[in-house]
Amino acid sequence: MMDFTLLKVVLVYVEEYQKSHSSGKIEEFTVWLNNKLFASAAANHSSHDELLIAFKVMLLSKALKKQTKGVLYSSKVSSIDEYSFLLHLEYQDSFRKMEIVELHNLEAPTGIEVIKRLIKNKLVEEFPDEEDKRAKRIRITESGINELNVIRPQIDAIFSRFTQPLPLNEKVQLSGLLDKLID
Repeated sequence: MMDFTLLKVVLVYVEEYQKSHSSGKIEEFTVWLNNKLFASAAANHSSHDELLIAFKVMLLSKALKKQTKGVLYSSKVSSIDEYSFLLHLEYQDSFRKMEIVELHNLEAPTGIEVIKRLIKNKLVEEFPDEEDKRAKRIRITESGINELNVIRPQIDAIFSRFTQPLPLNEKVQLSGLLDKLID
């Protein structure tokens, strides 16, 4: 004999949801149910919640890196960090090396290695900083712009699929929440 206890509990939630919502979309019901359950569980908050959030953020980061690897495999750009450096350099004339490394929250040796690979592949070029003779600046090359133009549509498609399950208001909300965590 089958036990329908869980189904009965779910039906109670479905009835409650339908009293105040006209949408029949399972996604919207799921969001509502999560909010309802998490709001009532707020009093039972524990350090385990922080661990789960950090773990989920790391999983998302790894998933994006994994998905972009296929695009980058056939490119002169070998990592998502290199791609991001090129994007930033496309929107600004130049950066001091350490400025762009710090912007990406990388350790100095790691960031410098990213820059060296970009220079080696002629995607960026370095030149002396006019204000600080000890510093070097980098800027994107024509080759770097061309490489970006080739891979950007593919990377954008990955990012779009990644956030597709979220309606616009949730994307905006999530971006704001992530900004709070980044600060």
